Amino acid sequence: MGFYVVADEDTVAGFRCAGIPGVVVEGPSEAAEELERLRQEGGQDILITTEQIANSIRDIVQDIRYGGAFPLIVEIPGPEGPGEASPSLMKMIREAVGIRL
Repeated sequence: MGFYVVADEDTVAGFRCAGIPGVVVEGPSEAAEELERLRQEGGQDILITTEQIANSIRDIVQDIRYGGAFPLIVEIPGPEGPGEASPSLMKMIREAVGIRL
């Protein structure tokens, strides 16, 4: 199973300590470019990004999430903490799969 992190410097450094590769992005345009590169290359089973980055490029994240390019995009809280409108895991599963668990 291939994991990859697209996030801020602190988040990427933390995941690298656990042996998970990643790339530091400095804004929405860099994040969008990186996701497009990863989409073209494939090979990642789980893409991890922060809520803040995902919110800044929500259209792209939704396109990848529901378009099947990656099996799973996981949004985690960044250094700023969790966002106020963070969807629950159950809600994301319900949206992705279309059934209520």
